[in-house]
Amino acid sequence: MSVYHGKLLELLSIESKLNKSFLRVKYSFEQDIELLWEVDNETAMSLKSSTDFSGNCKYRLSFQNSWNSNIQQHISYITRTYRNHSDKVYFSCSNEYVQGLKAIKQSKQIKQVFNDKLLPTAIDEELLENTQQPKGVNLSKKLHKVTWITAVAFIFISTLLLGFSEKSYFNINLLSKKTPVLAENVDKTTIESLPIIHEPPVTEHIKETHTDLSEIPFVQLNEEISYSIPDGKVALTFDDGPSTYTTKIIDILKEYNVGGTFFFTGVNVKKYPEHVKYVQANSYSIGSHSMHHTELINLSLHNQENEIIQANLLIEEITNEPVTLFRPPYGSKNDSSIELMNKHQNKMVLWNKDPKDWKVQNPNDIISYIQNSNPSGSIILLHESQAVIDALPSIISYLLNEGLEVVSLK
Repeated sequence: MSVYHGKLLELLSIESKLNKSFLRVKYSFEQDIELLWEVDNETAMSLKSSTDFSGNCKYRLSFQNSWNSNIQQHISYITRTYRNHSDKVYFSCSNEYVQGLKAIKQSKQIKQVFNDKLLPTAIDEELLENTQQPKGVNLSKKLHKVTWITAVAFIFISTLLLGFSEKSYFNINLLSKKTPVLAENVDKTTIESLPIIHEPPVTEHIKETHTDLSEIPFVQLNEEISYSIPDGKVALTFDDGPSTYTTKIIDILKEYNVGGTFFFTGVNVKKYPEHVKYVQANSYSIGSHSMHHTELINLSLHNQENEIIQANLLIEEITNEPVTLFRPPYGSKNDSSIELMNKHQNKMVLWNKDPKDWKVQNPNDIISYIQNSNPSGSIILLHESQAVIDALPSIISYLLNEGLEVVSLK
């Protein structure tokens, strides 16, 4: 039974310690208490991109969340308040974060909140004495143990750093491979909080067959923002990947020897790095779709830049090629977004044909839209899904029969 009515979680800061991420929150229910909540790095980065603690805004974490099947992510939101104005800012989060919210939401007493992931920042001894711990677990001893581990780790790291500083021949290039240089105005905290890239084990075998780049027709974009391409050509673009559908889409495009352009989100690049390699190995175009699929107009210039840079770095780490194409989530942009395109030599790619495949999820409806939309010169917005895979052969056949050239974007 849910008893979260009247509970509040105010987000005070987002912190990183020893490669772990923490949310400092004020939990208000029976009383106000400040807590340190350990969360996964992905959720922390998503929240960091949606907040700015340098101003006078206050942030309240929502207990509500939902599953977005298009980007295969849980979505929650924070309520941002400045003076008398409030708005919702959505962010992607992990299942671990959702379960943590659920535990807080269902707790009937404040002592039921405490666990190894959510601890009071200032330990109240009387409160601890009344806190029922799982059998065999003593919270005070656990905190004491964590403190010693942290101290030992700090001494060890400090010793290593001190040793390095005394060696004049230390090779800086060794660091540059793991810590790419960001834009000049991205501060040290942002660099330190970038997630470490670990390629997960590949659960399915992907055969990397290489396609000759010269065989795939393409259009070179020269405008700062592109909505269309020359008549006689059509660009099929695929958002929100990589996903389990990416390789199937590539194989269909290859079968018809036509172009395609993929706009990847950073969170999914980390999940499916082998699929990014597969797209590149077959010479199809890869652009960025931001790190967390966050609506840019809700972010400051600094946080917009983080969204763009982080995704680019993750893709470039895999492909060893610069990312130059960017598609803003929801097509949302403002003057800051355009300023960042110029600063980082990126080109913004929008669209002029949208079958709303994410909404209809029906192959016949998607095909019908394109057949009745005069597609010559269009950039068609599609998403990685089974409905699109089912519709794609018919879409391509129709476009080719109309004498149109299906191209990649560069």
